[in-house]
Formats: sequence, structure tokens, C-alpha cells
Amino acid sequence: MISSTEIHLNLPNREAYLELIQPEHIDQLYQLFESNRKYLQKNIPGIDSLQTRDDLQRRWGTSKENSLQFGLWLNKNQLIGRCRLTRDVNTCSADIGYWISESFQGQGLMTSAVEQLIKFAFEKWNIKRMEIHCGGNNLKSRAIPERLGFSNEGISQMYPSILLNGQMLESIVYSKNNSIEK
Repeated sequence: MISSTEIHLNLPNREAYLELIQPEHIDQLYQLFESNRKYLQKNIPGIDSLQTRDDLQRRWGTSKENSLQFGLWLNKNQLIGRCRLTRDVNTCSADIGYWISESFQGQGLMTSAVEQLIKFAFEKWNIKRMEIHCGGNNLKSRAIPERLGFSNEGISQMYPSILLNGQMLESIVYSKNNSIEK
């Protein structure tokens, strides 16, 4: 496993970067989450199960060997979003999950963050395939893999629908193969 202090990915947008979430970031992550809870409930399943700081830390605050939790930072100290990069060593693939504060959407920050995570996974983990799963109704989230040249594979065969706010929604899979030659 890569040491948690070794990963710092700069973004070309302003003074933005990705850095692994550390224990000292949990309070700031929780504040960001709470200030965006109603917005996140519209698109991310399971938000209602996160009622406390400890709930959030268990779900998003700890990187594991094959799953890294990143904060999206702006200007050295402002946490504005969160990304997860998870590797499946058996299939040589990875997937990315993400969210950004509603007030920072539309600036290209998350697109740049996802682009950096893809580059990291292809180069450092040597994965062959990247996936992003989005709710069919989440057009802003779906726009990111579309902008980055992912193929829309349609409705997920493994998880064809997700329960969100009492409704079953289609889960759309986007994929991109590693074209980096070693």
C-alpha cells in the first residue's frame, strides 16, 4: 500500500488539489457534509444512515489498502469535496465515486479531480479499466465521465437499480480502458 502521506495530486484549476483524508480532517469533512446534506440526499444513496461524525468517518474517513478516500481541497485549507478510488486487484480494474459542495459545482474542479485519479490509477496501480457508476437521473455527475471520454455502457448488469429516497433509479456504468503504454 502507498503511504498515506505520499499522495498529493495537484489540479490545474486554481489552487486545487487532492489529498488523502486524514483523521484530523474528519471534523471539516463532517461540516462540509452537513452543510450539503439536503443536496447530497438527492443523488447519493445511504445519506440518511450518516447521522454522526463517527458514521461519516466509518464510511468516508478511512483509506484501506484498495480503497483510498481523498479530500478535494482549495487554497491549502478549504475542503470542498470528496472522492473515493477503489481497486479490484482480481480484475485489474478500479472505480471512482465523488461529490462536491453544491456551491463549487460548474467550475471544472471535480472533472479535473477525477481526471487526476484516473491518471494515478492507470500509472501507479497499473489498472486496465476504470469505471464510474452514476444514478440515471444525476446529470451533473454523468457529465464528468462523458467529458473525460468514458464509454456509456448503459444500465449496470450487476446493480441495475439503486434505491434513492424511496424510488428505484437506474444505475448507469461508464468505463474507460487504460491506453497508457508501459
